[in-house]
Amino acid sequence: MLDALRRSLAGQHEPFRSDSKKPRGAVAVLFKAEADDLWLLMIKRSENPRDPWSGQMAFPGGHADPQDQALFDTAAREALEEVGINLHNQEFLGCLQSVQPKNAPMVVTPFLFLLLTEVHPTTSREAKEILWIPMSFLLNPKNVSSIKVPIDRKEVSMGCYVYLDHIIWGMSFRIIREIVSKITSAP
Repeated sequence: MLDALRRSLAGQHEPFRSDSKKPRGAVAVLFKAEADDLWLLMIKRSENPRDPWSGQMAFPGGHADPQDQALFDTAAREALEEVGINLHNQEFLGCLQSVQPKNAPMVVTPFLFLLLTEVHPTTSREAKEILWIPMSFLLNPKNVSSIKVPIDRKEVSMGCYVYLDHIIWGMSFRIIREIVSKITSAP
């Protein structure tokens, strides 16, 4: 699984080019290899009326700050702020295609990392819960479900995972589906 992900991301160590004028952001997608599986770290975001992803399952991340020299720095800063993990001594695997969330005017680049050292993620003001999800669960097509979400006064069906009573949908679901695709289609 890890080798397939490495092969599929080989050479993609810079964000994909985007001509969008929307603000940029980044998320840190963190994996650990343990017990013959690859585990993905997700957070449950704290409730905040100013956060478009309030209370949702997400990856550590956020808007690029002027102090960030590159989007890589945004992902690293957000991982340190939200879960207390320093990414500078972990293995950078590569970038996925940038995604545009449906509920915020921005472009978000996922940066994937393999944790090489034992980490002890901590909750923060932005991350009220931390959850490790096995990729074996996410790779099983039987675990893909759907939910109805109110968008523009209509109920829209969206793909999701339900893991231990946590619903993973929206941008996070789309990022995971790209990871699944990378693993299952790697040469």
